[in-house]
Amino acid sequence: MRVLLVTGKLAEEMVRKYGKGADVKVYNIDIAAFITPSMLENEDFSGYDLVLVPGLTYSHNWEDFERRKGVKVRLGPIHAYDLQHVLKLIGKVEFSHKIPACRLVESLRAEETLREIDALDEDCAFEIGGVKVGGSSRMKVVAEIASFCDFDDLRAKIDHYTESGADIIDIGVPLEFDKEWLHKTLKIAVDHSKLPLSIDTFSSKAIEIAVKHGVDMVMSISMDNLKALDLIENQAVVVVERDIDGLLNLVERVGEKVERVIADPILDPPLKVAESIGRYAEFRRRDEKTPLLLGAGNVTELSDADSIGINALLAFIAEELKCNLLFTTEASPKTFGSVRELNIASYLAKAAKIRNSPPKDAGVSLLALKEKVRYEERVELDDFVRAEETREFVRDPLGDFIIQVVDGKIVCKHDRMTIVGEKAKEVADTAIKNNLLSRLDHAAYLGRELMKAEIAALLKKSYIQDRELNFGFYQK
Repeated sequence: MRVLLVTGKLAEEMVRKYGKGADVKVYNIDIAAFITPSMLENEDFSGYDLVLVPGLTYSHNWEDFERRKGVKVRLGPIHAYDLQHVLKLIGKVEFSHKIPACRLVESLRAEETLREIDALDEDCAFEIGGVKVGGSSRMKVVAEIASFCDFDDLRAKIDHYTESGADIIDIGVPLEFDKEWLHKTLKIAVDHSKLPLSIDTFSSKAIEIAVKHGVDMVMSISMDNLKALDLIENQAVVVVERDIDGLLNLVERVGEKVERVIADPILDPPLKVAESIGRYAEFRRRDEKTPLLLGAGNVTELSDADSIGINALLAFIAEELKCNLLFTTEASPKTFGSVRELNIASYLAKAAKIRNSPPKDAGVSLLALKEKVRYEERVELDDFVRAEETREFVRDPLGDFIIQVVDGKIVCKHDRMTIVGEKAKEVADTAIKNNLLSRLDHAAYLGRELMKAEIAALLKKSYIQDRELNFGFYQK
């Protein structure tokens, strides 16, 4: 198959380097992303089976151009570095007119990973409210609602966890609770949730109320509340105990009355994580079948470190230990997103398991602030001006902006109007369109602050205007 790569002058060297095996056509334009169909209109593409244009030209109508020229014209990758991977897939992947090849390949790889792993659910130990647990199936995520302001907040948290990829919703019951409050809480949760429900409590009274409302799982049964087993009807039961002999005994005793038993040797917070993992390994060595629950939230909530990497590592360890349920909560801002993180990590871990390879290149990832590839950039610095910040401030006569992030959206207030959007560019474009700026320095300032606001929204961080971006790294 003959392939032609279209590019500009600045990217020529890299396109030729990473596009080996394909022909290269360089147009008289510096930046390849500015190439348009009209520039290629008079080009003779006869003899080529595929023409790959730069990935960042996706806003143009390449489908009509392809029809006119009578040759397949599709989007290549955004960066020339990825040509080496994309070209290997020609004939295997149908490239797109709208989606850059690198993104298309990643999305297809992700879909394949998810299909392959979801198919494993057929081999499970049992079901909890329709969710398949144990066996070869993927680890399922139990998301605990530790507290809520009111019942609207309860419904919102159930929805948030559901959208984040939770498999089971858990209602945490405080040590002291009002019976009527718990009745109403569980009724609302059962009526509202599309996912199976669990209750986390040591109280026999709370378990009795939960069973009446038809919850699907009860956490946590121990030697101290073993009599509560008499209240269980058809719920799955999680038994908890740090002593492995005691836990094995509990599993056996509970298993005499309940068909579906899950063991929790308890994952302690740092600095007892390694000791805890040893308990899990010992239990699994002595009992190969009983599903295991790993409480990742005990580590993330009690560590001042970003939850993404911690959750990923805990999920990988849990897969090695043949755990079956990952338990977490999002009780604080620093752990917001943990449910989604564990959901993705569960797929990464299972992909690594079944493919006998490290948890990478599966089409899904938990990379947020760092990247897998450092793209090579070339720039000539024969002549340049060193940047210098000006301290002069001149107020824009058209007025000022107050920028905030509210519920993941950028709110940009001006004397004449308030603009709400999700992207810095759309807010800035709207401000310019409505003549809210008259000075270039003010426009540059607005762009900087809006971009900081967008990044803060993406990272679920607070945004404070005029504050430097802070990713939390300690610097001397």
